Amino acid sequence: MSYRLHIFQCLLTFIISIHHVYCIIDYIEAKYPLKGKPSAPNAPWPQPQYLNASSDYVYIDPNFFVIHSNLKDCDVIDNALQRYKSIFFPPKISIQNPDRLDESRILLSVFILIQSKQCHTYPQLRDDQSYNLTIESSYGIIYAENVWGALNGIETFSQLLFITDDNYLATNASIYIQDWPRFPYRGILLDTARHFLPVPIIKQHLDAMASNKFNVLHWHITDDQSWPFVSETFPQLTEKGAFSSAHVYTPENVQDILEHARLRGIRTIPEFDTPGHVAALGRAFPEFLTDCYNGSMPCQAIYGVHAEREILDPTKAEVYNFMNEFLKEVKEVFKYEPYIHLGMDEVYPACWLSNPNIKNFLNENNMSNGTDLMSYFASQILKLMQSIGGKSMVWQDVWDDGVKLPSDTVIEIWKDTSLLSDSPSWSYYLSKATSEGYDAVLAAPFYLNMIEYGKYNTPESVMNLEFFKWYNIDLFANFTGDDDARQRLIGGEAALWAEFVDGTNSLSRLWPRASAIAERLWSSIDVNNPEDAQFRLDVHRCRMLRRGIPAAPVLNGYCGLYEVGMKQSMVNEPIFNYIH
Repeated sequence: MSYRLHIFQCLLTFIISIHHVYCIIDYIEAKYPLKGKPSAPNAPWPQPQYLNASSDYVYIDPNFFVIHSNLKDCDVIDNALQRYKSIFFPPKISIQNPDRLDESRILLSVFILIQSKQCHTYPQLRDDQSYNLTIESSYGIIYAENVWGALNGIETFSQLLFITDDNYLATNASIYIQDWPRFPYRGILLDTARHFLPVPIIKQHLDAMASNKFNVLHWHITDDQSWPFVSETFPQLTEKGAFSSAHVYTPENVQDILEHARLRGIRTIPEFDTPGHVAALGRAFPEFLTDCYNGSMPCQAIYGVHAEREILDPTKAEVYNFMNEFLKEVKEVFKYEPYIHLGMDEVYPACWLSNPNIKNFLNENNMSNGTDLMSYFASQILKLMQSIGGKSMVWQDVWDDGVKLPSDTVIEIWKDTSLLSDSPSWSYYLSKATSEGYDAVLAAPFYLNMIEYGKYNTPESVMNLEFFKWYNIDLFANFTGDDDARQRLIGGEAALWAEFVDGTNSLSRLWPRASAIAERLWSSIDVNNPEDAQFRLDVHRCRMLRRGIPAAPVLNGYCGLYEVGMKQSMVNEPIFNYIH
């Protein structure tokens, strides 16, 4: 029997017997009733590749249940087992002791069997992230090749647990899951420059990422507005470039974030954008910036074209000396991650070409335009990256300009007709970049800082939720590359740019909207019915609430008694009288 048929059967099996009401979603208007099939309270998200489950249950006694691993003294697994205790057994929920039930109906233990005897230090792009999960009556097994697959299995197991009407912790008596991600790169971009995100908020995002099986944090740390990253080599960057002395990430803060991510199987790729988006850097090193002209007047802004000084001057040797020393420091701080995102996007040549000194440089070096100058700058920085043993990730702009990139460069596609009226579609860029031999990541259709409301009327029917537009995206739509090129499309990334986002709303802005993309990047392309998915997503949204993530509502309705008696809480200290 095919995996696809099994997936359909397992969804039906889960829906056979739904006892405990965790959440209810409802229509926006009565004339638009919801389509799709209601979800079981323990339907996992993202949907596994292959799942089969019985309709009867086994119960769990929190006092005697044991989960253990064959891999001893491994911080990744040890930390996970400790961390998931409060997820398996929510401390604010009173769970009935099943000691009066037949012993054959009690799940006693789950064993984690990891094939590799190595406790891997840090996740890599091509790591095996698969796992198998089996529950048969009293015992369960999570099998994985390595610790990162085991983490995925533990997360899925945590989602299979639910509380029955009579307050027992339960799961299906027989479960078999064989699961792996469709794409190896499943990213979230957080922008901490336009608005500052406190460390506890970033950690909550990482927790939510783990709950959705995202595995890359793309940390857009700096931009024109602020430079919050504390450099020990160049402390003046934050002294003059941060919003304040409190709006910074100290070396200790950065390591805290990196460790929080690593223990959840999440890579952290830092982005330090140049030669544009560097106004904050220029407050510390004004001599590095280009004086933009308006006619014959230096340091003059032209509204909508350029600022007075906003872009690095690629003709100055001291710029490259600075970049060399700074990138060395970044490589040491993010020592386990081979990639640094170099940005290289949205450089507007009008400023460069207005400057007499730069025009002389172009003439002396047989260059004719801003593209030539951008190619010159990019080539120098990419050589620096190679010299320090790093690998580069870039926005597509520098590749668009024809710069020959090192073969291991990852190109991130952000341009699309929907964002730029004169741009080809993102599928064109993906096909071209991967066919040229580059790994590529798609971000263009996943800009979650852009908000649209509710449902949309069409002559034929009612289009459903906002998340449908992301859920229905197939990364290989209109893809023209060959099989080798398909392998180089390594995944996608949900981007939360922070022009209108800070610590007050970033979590509810991103979640559960990003969950739709999580399923698209993990699950089979055949798991593609958004009408059913909205019910499963609502279950998952309530699950995140119980874990302390203030995920926004999917539709009308409620999550158990979440709203009843809820206290106002401090940042990263969600306090609920009752979460069910």
